[in-house]
Amino acid sequence: MIALYKFNKPLEVQLSFLLREYGHEPALFYSVKSLLDQMMKPMVVITPIVWAKELESLPIPVLSVSIHLADLEREIVLCSGCRDAIRKAVIVASAEEIKRLKEEFRISGKVGEGIIPYSLDFLTQDQLVKLDSDSHEMYFMPAWGKMLSWDQKWEKKFHLVSPSLSYLFSVVQQACSLLTFTEKAIRERYQLEAIVHSSHDGVIAVDKQGNITLVNHHAKKMLGLPEEVLGQKITDFIPHSDMVRVLRTGKKELGDLAVLQDKHIVINRFPVIINGTVVGAVSNFKQITDIQKMEMKLRKMLHESGLEARYRISDIVGSSQEIQFAKEQAVLFAETEATVLITGESGTGKEMFAQGIHLASARSLGPFVAVNCAALPESLLESELFGYEEGSFTGARKGGKAGLFELAHGGTLFLDEIGEMPLRIQAILLRVLQEKKVRRVGGERVIPVDVRIIAATNRDLKEEIEQQRFRSDLYYRINVLTLDLPPLRERIGDIPDLVRSIVSQLNEQREKKIDKISTDIFSLLMDYHWPGNIRELRNVIERMVLLEKGSELTMRSAAFFVQKIQKNRLHSIRENELSLKTVEMELIRRALEKYQNNKTKAAQSLGMDRSTLWRKIKEYNL
Repeated sequence: MIALYKFNKPLEVQLSFLLREYGHEPALFYSVKSLLDQMMKPMVVITPIVWAKELESLPIPVLSVSIHLADLEREIVLCSGCRDAIRKAVIVASAEEIKRLKEEFRISGKVGEGIIPYSLDFLTQDQLVKLDSDSHEMYFMPAWGKMLSWDQKWEKKFHLVSPSLSYLFSVVQQACSLLTFTEKAIRERYQLEAIVHSSHDGVIAVDKQGNITLVNHHAKKMLGLPEEVLGQKITDFIPHSDMVRVLRTGKKELGDLAVLQDKHIVINRFPVIINGTVVGAVSNFKQITDIQKMEMKLRKMLHESGLEARYRISDIVGSSQEIQFAKEQAVLFAETEATVLITGESGTGKEMFAQGIHLASARSLGPFVAVNCAALPESLLESELFGYEEGSFTGARKGGKAGLFELAHGGTLFLDEIGEMPLRIQAILLRVLQEKKVRRVGGERVIPVDVRIIAATNRDLKEEIEQQRFRSDLYYRINVLTLDLPPLRERIGDIPDLVRSIVSQLNEQREKKIDKISTDIFSLLMDYHWPGNIRELRNVIERMVLLEKGSELTMRSAAFFVQKIQKNRLHSIRENELSLKTVEMELIRRALEKYQNNKTKAAQSLGMDRSTLWRKIKEYNL
């Protein structure tokens, strides 16, 4: 688009005709606001020089049109009929136009040579009011000057000077040539602005005079800037801006800390240097809290598995009084930063509760790292927890490896089966918890860590302390808050809800879905003591679902479990029988000792006849 800005009608017509000859339909504008509304389009603006200053701040090419000495001479020739009565010619124009005309006159030296035989005077329009309107002087003004406000008494005394057609033709040619380059520059500029505005950093740029040339939304928000700031001095908004110093020194400044609107930010400033000259400066800045969040996100990315919690406390199935109490306790514990010790039999869902506490806490955006202390040998557990430096042992990774404490920085570290941890590792763990710093295996530097510990065990740690298998000082360090999870046999009423939840999860993994569960299944499952707790229940349900051929889970698929229950019952009966015989044998032995092997008295005390006693003595080999 080639735009004509604030031309009078005759010049608009001339320029429009020339532009159409070059295949361009001109756009006519009379205010800066109307131009700004079209700024998304590639544009070159042609305007009288008097209006060029209004468009200085726009990031588009502006071609200014002015009158020249030849144009003035041409108009004087046209006015030759009134030359005899004129003693002086007065040119009324803008300061910029006057400066150019004076320079032309100085160089050409044509004043007094016949074409302009009288003296010249130059006035700005502001000075015009001081003159006598009845004076015998000839007044000349650029054609667009008539658009300026002036007293009507001067109108008949003025001759309007227009640029020559050849000059306008050269301006149009220049505008058409510039438009090709402008289209490319506009496209690149908007790509740059899109990149800058998409940045999560605040970005602001100034030219060498300190005028703002670029600012993104984050910078406006963080600095409290108004919407329209382009072209204005940065010191108008930040009186003591450090960008001024960068413009003066040409040196970059990195990692500067500052407080803006009660926000702690980190600022980087860079000079823009072209051919050894500072032509501007750019500053980017970020809130420290944003940097901390990015650090947590990067730590997650460093380790793809085990760094994200999935289960919330609300995901834990069960409505029994026992499990509801445990969930309420977990919610309360999540509100603190204290260490939590989760106790309970294997398979009761200790890790689910640990994940739920993490996601309900203020650390939910941080990583959740879990490690089973019983699954790794002592040497490997140490390097996994605390990391190692390069060359610390044979096979060590080049560059070393961050430990789980480092990966869990800003989040939660879940130490499952902590009761199985070797005593030497317990001592190192205690030191880390006290100092909140880790030292990698084979390393010297100390790394600060901010980690919340949730530990879990199915052992009685007090008994482990008595057996000297667990450190008492570590026990008191991790046992700040205790969450005891009930075994499944103590909340049998939750089994129907648990079965439905497990079947629903398994349905997501199978093409064939189970949409109904027989009530006989619930009765069967609730008639079992579940030593393996929920983990065992899940295994049983998964096997039933795999064996079931229809869409309803029935007793057909539970035949294997029925057999298991029957075997357990027979085994229990046999154990009871053996137990009764043991008691009977012990009673007979004590009676014989008491009555010094007098069978008659012993039989009477036991409430049996003498022959029965003789048979029992033979059976038990007494």
